[in-house]
Amino acid sequence: MSAAESTEAHRIEEAVGRLAEASAALPSPDEPPVDPKRLAPFAARLPEELSDADRRRLTKQAEELGPWFQGPFPLGGDLVTGGRWRSDLRWRVLDGRVPSDLSATRVLDVGCNAGYDPFMFRYRGASEVVGCEPSWPYDQAVFLESIYETGAVLRRIGWQQLDPEDQGRFDLIHCNGVLYHEPNPMLMLQRLRPMLADGGTVLLGTMLLASSELSEYARFVPGAFAGDRTWWWVPGRLAFRWMCEAVGFRVGQEFGLFEGPRDTFPVVAAYTELTLGEPAPEISGVSRE
Repeated sequence: MSAAESTEAHRIEEAVGRLAEASAALPSPDEPPVDPKRLAPFAARLPEELSDADRRRLTKQAEELGPWFQGPFPLGGDLVTGGRWRSDLRWRVLDGRVPSDLSATRVLDVGCNAGYDPFMFRYRGASEVVGCEPSWPYDQAVFLESIYETGAVLRRIGWQQLDPEDQGRFDLIHCNGVLYHEPNPMLMLQRLRPMLADGGTVLLGTMLLASSELSEYARFVPGAFAGDRTWWWVPGRLAFRWMCEAVGFRVGQEFGLFEGPRDTFPVVAAYTELTLGEPAPEISGVSRE
């Protein structure tokens, strides 16, 4: 790892640490209770009951790897680990957009956190799934993969290390909750484009400005938003479209819109479908930091 990459990795570690502190201070949203029997069975087989020793061991391991943002993750019996984000509810939005049969599909998940999405893609039969996470939630994903044995490939890298000559190109790229945490969101979009195979699709989820009057603008966050110091740029819908088109994506349908956290200005979260288009003449290749 180069000095620049090491510095970037350290910056990400610190940023996620601040995010954990902020997340712990936020109130939990009003969500339905978790029913272990209704969760996706990521493993081919999980024990229906856990011995007292296994329960203590798994609980201790999960606590040591905390805090957890993604979840819920079944560990066997009625034992479930997970954190603030209800990834199972988010997948109700993705359910109609992601084919139930992903056989012969290569999938890249950028910013996979504890691995919920890579595990779901494998559960839906993807032939190969690569999950990228540069910070400590990577260890949570490795812990879960040791239990589930899904075959997902987990790599402790960020989008900065993506290279089609190394990882190849992918039929489906999923990236959720990353763009607005990046000081250089255009560079991230530029790095994602050459990773997409011809005919492939990107499902990109991000926070956006809620105001239609500010649709063509992007707002810089100089301090913190909702107690989270890792927010940097929040684009309006039109600004986001222009950003994607400039780097060479064709912008498709927006879906899964819901209200984001509340603070000094209103935001919404949404997914957008992207496919390959032509980049602006002034933007070519992949920017290297």
